[in-house]
Amino acid sequence: MAYALKNKQQDKNNNMIGDTIELNENYLAPARDIIALLKKRFPLKGKTKLAIGIAGESGSGKSVTAFALQKVLEGQEVKSLVLQMDDYFKLPPGTNHKNRLKSLENVGIHEVDLEKLAQNIKDLKNGVAEIEKPLVNYSENSIGTEIFDASAYDVVIVEGTYIFEIDFFDFKIFIDRNYKDTYENRVKRNRDEQSDFVEQVLEIEHRIIRNFKNNADLILGKNYELINPDL
Repeated sequence: MAYALKNKQQDKNNNMIGDTIELNENYLAPARDIIALLKKRFPLKGKTKLAIGIAGESGSGKSVTAFALQKVLEGQEVKSLVLQMDDYFKLPPGTNHKNRLKSLENVGIHEVDLEKLAQNIKDLKNGVAEIEKPLVNYSENSIGTEIFDASAYDVVIVEGTYIFEIDFFDFKIFIDRNYKDTYENRVKRNRDEQSDFVEQVLEIEHRIIRNFKNNADLILGKNYELINPDL
């Protein structure tokens, strides 16, 4: 069975802000295995909220993995929240792209407000009820904010390219697929232009995060197989 869901909330005009996420058994099956492993190590409904990080390159499957985990947790009556690093870029998408065109030196971790993301994760883990976070609107090339009640969530799942720079994760998952492996996925997603410049950007990102997998608790391989799954 496949599920279709949105990875962003609706704006005030009920226009969808983000992409459609298609969940099928290719993603749900490893998600079930991951949750089974996590349950051996963590109380998913404990007093302390669990923070899971998912890192990987563009198109590697970070978002779909995050939402697959959320779907499996939902079936086990564990309420989870997905945070996406894309919402924490300091500049809106179109403006950020133009800034990169000015100089490739503008590509990197400094593009993202990881301090704000870390604070949101910390607040969620500490049980702060009301959380304010940024929210990107791709079609309007803007960054707004949203405030939500976080008190009911047991697990926060965070996905993004550079998120392993943050120290607040209880469990880290790295998807070991580089930008060359994910070319077809990126073309299908059709959110970003495909050009030599974009490939240069992705090569820079690749060099930055290639060693992140050394700090991961679990690695997902090119076919989403679990590597070193013994916890």
